[in-house]
Amino acid sequence: MSAATEKLASRFKACPADGVRAEFGVCRGDPIRHIQDLILGDTFLPKRDANWLSVMRTDNRNACFALEMAANAPQQSLVTLAELIFMSTTGRRIDVFATVCNGALFFVSDTEFQANVEYVLIDIQHRPDAVVPELVPTNTPAAKIARRPDHASAGAAKLRLIG
Repeated sequence: MSAATEKLASRFKACPADGVRAEFGVCRGDPIRHIQDLILGDTFLPKRDANWLSVMRTDNRNACFALEMAANAPQQSLVTLAELIFMSTTGRRIDVFATVCNGALFFVSDTEFQANVEYVLIDIQHRPDAVVPELVPTNTPAAKIARRPDHASAGAAKLRLIG
C-alpha cells in the first residue's frame, strides 16, 4: 500500500510555437506565432534547437498550465486556447494544447515533438471558454507628450541643411 492517496500533478512539456515551422502547406517555411497560422492539413517540423520546458497543469480540464521561469520569479500562467491533434508521418498521434502566455503562443504536450519527424495537423478544437488576459499598457503615451494646442509643430525639430 502507498501512503500517498492523492494523485501526483501531471508533468507536461511546453515549447514556444516559433520552435515549430510549417514544412508544407499554406504557411510553408514560416515559424508559428499565432493560432491563425495553424491550418488543418499543413505539415509541421520541429526545429532541432526547440526549447522544451517543464510545466504543470493547474486544473483537471487542462485549461491552464503553470510555467516556472526562475526560482525567485512568480509562475507564469499558460492559458489553453485550443486542443490540437497531430499525426506523425510514422503514424503516431500526439495531443497538443495551444496555449498563450504574455502574448506568445506555446505548444503543451505530455510528449515532446521528435526532431526530424514531420507532423500533420488533423484536428483543432477551439475552447469557447478560454479567457486570455488582456495586455494593458501601464503608461499611456498621451500623458507623456504634452504639446501646446496653439502650436501644431511643437514636437517637430528643424534640421539644418549642410553643404
